[in-house]
Amino acid sequence: MADESTEQWPFPRSYLKLCQGFARSLTSRLDPEPGDWLWGPNGLEVVAWPPQDRDPEQVLLPRLERLLHLLQEEAPVFVLDYNQGDYACLAFDEAGRSLANVVAPYPAEAVLRAILFIRAERAANVAKERDHDRNSGQGDAVR
Repeated sequence: MADESTEQWPFPRSYLKLCQGFARSLTSRLDPEPGDWLWGPNGLEVVAWPPQDRDPEQVLLPRLERLLHLLQEEAPVFVLDYNQGDYACLAFDEAGRSLANVVAPYPAEAVLRAILFIRAERAANVAKERDHDRNSGQGDAVR
């Protein structure tokens, strides 16, 4: 890979690391769109029009607007706030219950972390319900 020095990048290294790591399961399914960034062996490049295909080793760093649309699919109500160098993303369901409350140094990173948190919580709840149903069914069979 090219030099990872982020001195002249338009986002912090933590956003790149998130997209390379935990968020890769989400970003690898997205096609590059104009305004997104691609990081790969040739360094960092912004996606132009028409969007180009990406190499498998390239990491997609989605732009904020795109992530806001993805968050809207997960949470009908959300707030992106800035305070003293940090961005907070708070997301709520239709009843006003909190789905995510995350803080990051970059707005797109805060939104991406909120999306990942909501999806992880939902997946954990589905697994918990499945385990509960499986265990409940075994208890009935013993009676």
